[in-house]
Amino acid sequence: MLIYLIDGNNVIRAHPEWERIFREDPGNAKNLIIQKIVNHFKDTRNEVTIFFDGFDFIHSFSKISNNVSIKHAKNKTADETILVTIEKSKNKKNLVIVSNDSELSTKARLHQCRVITSNEFIRSIQSKITSKSDKPVDMLKSEIEYWLKLFQSSENENK
Repeated sequence: MLIYLIDGNNVIRAHPEWERIFREDPGNAKNLIIQKIVNHFKDTRNEVTIFFDGFDFIHSFSKISNNVSIKHAKNKTADETILVTIEKSKNKKNLVIVSNDSELSTKARLHQCRVITSNEFIRSIQSKITSKSDKPVDMLKSEIEYWLKLFQSSENENK
């Protein structure tokens, strides 16, 4: 079993469309990436924690599914909180760090963790989605509302 420590904002910013959504509605972008990660790992035994910078949050930790949790880094950055988690881990070789941050990646490698860039992680999510294209893709209510707004505004512009 692997334990994934994912820098959520970093993954969002690595995908142009998700970053655009984040600029318009950060909560919606976070919900979008959380849902994609839950779907990606739902049939695995791997454990996943998605880290977000947590300066505005009261609840710092919440379990989203059987194997996916969210951690808002209280008064720290996600990178700092991921590093503390690495340092406290007993079996660092089972950790997989997902981030494009070079400083975090270097420190994680020094602890013998596996490192995957956010871009590689996004490609793995997208390849799994396309390989299951015969199944309907689950969408969050906020994601559906976003697309409805987008299409409604483009229809209004065309009139």
